[in-house]
Amino acid sequence: MSLNASFVQVEEIELSRIKADPSLAEPLFEGDALVPPAFIALTKTMQDRVRTAGPKLLADALTRFDPAMRKQLEERLGKPASVFAAGAGGDDILKLMQQRRPSGAGPAPASGSRAILSLDKAWHGVHYVLCGEVEPTAALLSKPVLGGVELGDDDEGFSGYGPVRYFTVAQVTELSQALSRPGLEPKAAARFDAARMSELSIYPGWRPSDAEWVMDGFRRLRDFYFEAAGKRRAIITCLV
Repeated sequence: MSLNASFVQVEEIELSRIKADPSLAEPLFEGDALVPPAFIALTKTMQDRVRTAGPKLLADALTRFDPAMRKQLEERLGKPASVFAAGAGGDDILKLMQQRRPSGAGPAPASGSRAILSLDKAWHGVHYVLCGEVEPTAALLSKPVLGGVELGDDDEGFSGYGPVRYFTVAQVTELSQALSRPGLEPKAAARFDAARMSELSIYPGWRPSDAEWVMDGFRRLRDFYFEAAGKRRAIITCLV
């Protein structure tokens, strides 16, 4: 299991439909869902493997979550990490995987292929090097990864990690300009500190060799916002 940040570009008219019916947002993220779609229709042999090997793999993954995220997932599974570390709870993992079954097609993009960005597990590191904070704040550079206007009234969202959020075309343009400021990239690179980030429980835990991974995520995020701004598109994002 891993916690990923995904971003989807949408046309203004599509965003209007999603704001009117927030349930339309979930299918946008099915390709980056908590459990890969290929694992949803499991054969009996694969189910047996999940039951036997899955608990310890999940327990190992949970040790890399910050405490709040770990508690949230434990609550969803109905068992503490210690149970999975002992090799139990395989059926609970299978049940969670089945709950991630696709619920149907979402709204079609207004034109062309949909532009999607996944920061994978680097999202929290990218957020940190942008603004130097663990959580989102009012600062502009705190918003590209973890900001946005929340959709719907479900605090956990469809993924259990918080609601889907969106940025309007005007907000995307403002954030694109902020991300493209001269000197921002070297400043962000200088902020990477594996030991400090691990001390602060920046997900998922860090080594000095992860610096380029984070900076690659920064550059892809910057370019994604730049492209969206140039095409006058909004952005919808979610942790999955």
